[in-house]
Amino acid sequence: MHSVIELRRAKRYLLSVPALFTWAPPDGKPRNGKGVTRDINALGVYVQTDSLPPVGARVQMEVVLPKLADSSPGMHLQGEGIVLRCESGDATKRGFAASALFYPEATEAVLSQLKASGQIV
Repeated sequence: MHSVIELRRAKRYLLSVPALFTWAPPDGKPRNGKGVTRDINALGVYVQTDSLPPVGARVQMEVVLPKLADSSPGMHLQGEGIVLRCESGDATKRGFAASALFYPEATEAVLSQLKASGQIV
């Protein structure tokens, strides 16, 4: 029997939402990509996509969260990070993992929206 040791420092949340990202390859011309998150946490994100930035690339990203209430718009988390790993398997597994630091302003916007919708006090 094998035991699994969890090395992650933050709890992962399975979340499938749109993600937009940009990176600058060595040729200097910025490239854009879009995909869907597989999971996210306070320190990183995994994005399923056909547009794979290279490992080590700095990426800027926007994650589009769903609406919390019918009367509110969806939330957008913006952040940046470094591509840690790419997987180029079949379409269901193709994507990349990146460290990510989401901007504090985005966090404040999320909290404001939660308060406005009455979900937190």
